[in-house]
Amino acid sequence: MEIKLNIYNKKEIVKTYTTNSYDIQFGTVEDLINLIDLDKLKSDDDFELIKMVGIIVNDGFDIVKQLLKDMFEGLTDEELRCTKVSEIISALSEPIKFVIKRLYKGGNSKNE
Repeated sequence: MEIKLNIYNKKEIVKTYTTNSYDIQFGTVEDLINLIDLDKLKSDDDFELIKMVGIIVNDGFDIVKQLLKDMFEGLTDEELRCTKVSEIISALSEPIKFVIKRLYKGGNSKNE
């Protein structure tokens, strides 16, 4: 799965970071767990999962910033300031949805 993050100068894309995969470290997972309420996840509904990603972005800004910098080697704080929030949420959706699903389902591969 390719994950992209564009850096802008006004409306022009000046740089694009890409990664083909990303495995979230346990410490980050621990930080994310503290931000979400797993009991609110009652299904595999992508809408609910994306809503959780929004909560994480909103309530865990420092965690998100570090996660993005871990995902995209060389990404700077200044470049993050020139990134669209919608693209940050999109970039984080797949890795965070994966973690949430694994936590919700107990990591049982039969449930994936």
